[in-house]
Amino acid sequence: MEELLRVLYFRSLELNVDHVERGALHGLSLGYHSTYRLGLLYPWMLKDVTDLVPVHGRIKAIGWRLEMLSRDADIPVSERVEHAADLLGSYVMGTDSELVSRGLEIAWELLHAGGRDGRLSLPCRTSGMCRLLSQCHYFTGDKECLDLARGLVIEALGRSGAWDGVDLLEWRESLRLFADVSDGPALERERLEEESRRLSVRVRRVEDGLVDVVRRCGDTDDAVAFSRVFAVVAGRVLANCVETERRKI
Repeated sequence: MEELLRVLYFRSLELNVDHVERGALHGLSLGYHSTYRLGLLYPWMLKDVTDLVPVHGRIKAIGWRLEMLSRDADIPVSERVEHAADLLGSYVMGTDSELVSRGLEIAWELLHAGGRDGRLSLPCRTSGMCRLLSQCHYFTGDKECLDLARGLVIEALGRSGAWDGVDLLEWRESLRLFADVSDGPALERERLEEESRRLSVRVRRVEDGLVDVVRRCGDTDDAVAFSRVFAVVAGRVLANCVETERRKI
């Protein structure tokens, strides 16, 4: 898996993030975040990736493009919400605070667009909206954002049995993020952990299918599909390293 990640990482550098398909930005950003953390915490795992500056640079470049897309009124609001959530997720270190400030500015514009009396409103009820609300709470501590995210999570869990493919991956990501930032009661955290475990088998099957296609067919010209595989593989390698180190303690 580590060798596949090296191949995918260097292939990803051939993509121009200023012009790549919008749908590929999310996966690329996730892949680079995992690669950065690997290089920082477990540098021996990616011996060919010794300089993390280019990795961080790619994340920031994606962030600047996400800002433009999330401000584009010609793009459907559900996509703008996705891009705004990804923009806030572009944060790596303190030098990225400007991206966060701009991301929050855009998020408040989207969330206040249809609200009354200063209250927030939801322009859509998607996994991206859940991520955006969770990110806003993480960076600002806004309780209303967390409460709205909790409502979306409750709704989503009621239809989780119908999730499949990309929907399954995206909602699992949103549930994890909400669980990470939530300050809810122990019962809520336990339910989220239980739901995450229940979904993990289905998620694994979907991820295995994505990875197997690349392994069997080699490179792909589909940037969106490539980005998903890059994110999956980088995330798995990082998770495996974390688990291995945990067992040593």
